[in-house]
Amino acid sequence: MEQKDYMHQMINFNQRLFDSAFETTVKFQDQVEKLGNTLMDKADWLPGESRKIYDNCIEAYKSARTNFKTYVDEGYQQSQKLFQ
Repeated sequence: MEQKDYMHQMINFNQRLFDSAFETTVKFQDQVEKLGNTLMDKADWLPGESRKIYDNCIEAYKSARTNFKTYVDEGYQQSQKLFQ
């Protein structure tokens, strides 16, 4: 095997590892979001503004999470191109 083949295997392995860890993190965050939504729905004593702040935080971390995944995927694609 050539060094390029080894590098492709290493990059592919690391990408699969990242994808798996990322999906696990997403599932965990989604569960925490569901729990938070349940708590917010049950807490009648909280003002409506609190719910808006919570929803904004959820939107912000989902957007950042998507951007992070996109950047990492682009990095892996560029790494693959280097060793073609």
